[in-house]
Amino acid sequence: MHIYCPKCHMGYEVDENLIPEEGRRLRCSNCSEVFKFDRSGMSESVSQPVLEGTSEKESGPLLADKLQEENLKEQEEQPALEVPEVDIKDIFERLSEQSEKLFQAEQQLPWHKRFLLQLKTMLGLNRRFNMKIVGAVVAAFWVVLMYNYRYEIVRTAPFMNGIYRLFGIRAKIPGEGLEFQNVNWNFSDVNGGRNLEIKGFINNPTKKDIDIPVVHVELLDKDTVLLQSINQKPTIKVLKPDGRVAIGVIIKTPSPTAKYVYLTFIDTY
Repeated sequence: MHIYCPKCHMGYEVDENLIPEEGRRLRCSNCSEVFKFDRSGMSESVSQPVLEGTSEKESGPLLADKLQEENLKEQEEQPALEVPEVDIKDIFERLSEQSEKLFQAEQQLPWHKRFLLQLKTMLGLNRRFNMKIVGAVVAAFWVVLMYNYRYEIVRTAPFMNGIYRLFGIRAKIPGEGLEFQNVNWNFSDVNGGRNLEIKGFINNPTKKDIDIPVVHVELLDKDTVLLQSINQKPTIKVLKPDGRVAIGVIIKTPSPTAKYVYLTFIDTY
């Protein structure tokens, strides 16, 4: 940017960053005129042409180091910030006093709370990040425990079976407590075809009501290889204590190599 002395019109070239927003007083090195230049007139001054017969090079540059010296001088004239003196001994005394108060307050706690506080400090549980990690580990351990002991939990609290089923987890052994009794099977010819008829009973030897699930029948060969299978819905849904219900399953056109019959209960959900 260019600055011109208002008296002798001496032109100077100066770095724009050396002029603050509120302007500053300058002294012309040619005529010693003191004048103030602010940024509001900067655009007009820059647009002014150089005086006739005087080139920018002949007018001579305004020395930037003079402005920098004046800036440094103004900074030196400003009073230095007073830094209060710190008494290290006083700080340690206050910390010691606070520690003593905390120790006395801890000693006044009941023994179980004091033990838990010491354990928490020893394990680093007084930090929030560590608490989150411990919480995640405990939650994962609890989930694994609930899964591994799901059958025992449902036996003790049957309503928990509904919660497990919400997550698609089988937590109840189908027909647990029920027994098959007097099961026999034989082939019969009906209307020119051969059928396999299986008869027997389902018994409830317990002292509680048990839901009867679907009966699953499998035909196996001599090597216990599965040949055929069929499901049979029970005629009643619940079997009373010490109760018994008959079952009858007919398998049409059974495999001639059938050697064994296997019966069990299955869930259909």
